[in-house]
Amino acid sequence: MNQSPTAGQPSPIHPGLCARCVHARQVRSDRGSVFWRCALADRDPAFPRYPRLPVVDCRGFAPAPGGEPQPR
Repeated sequence: MNQSPTAGQPSPIHPGLCARCVHARQVRSDRGSVFWRCALADRDPAFPRYPRLPVVDCRGFAPAPGGEPQPR
């Protein structure tokens, strides 16, 4: 049986590199779902807007200061 996370809880799937990338943004829906959005997709169509998780290899990866993505 699948369990969905409740609002305020971390995503059950670790996002991989996105968790530490300066280009990654966590997006929460009104229903409490968590998505990881790649800002590089805005200017380069080679990057998926919402990549499949976990991301284990990405040519656009750039470490975020402090190792945390910017919330949105």
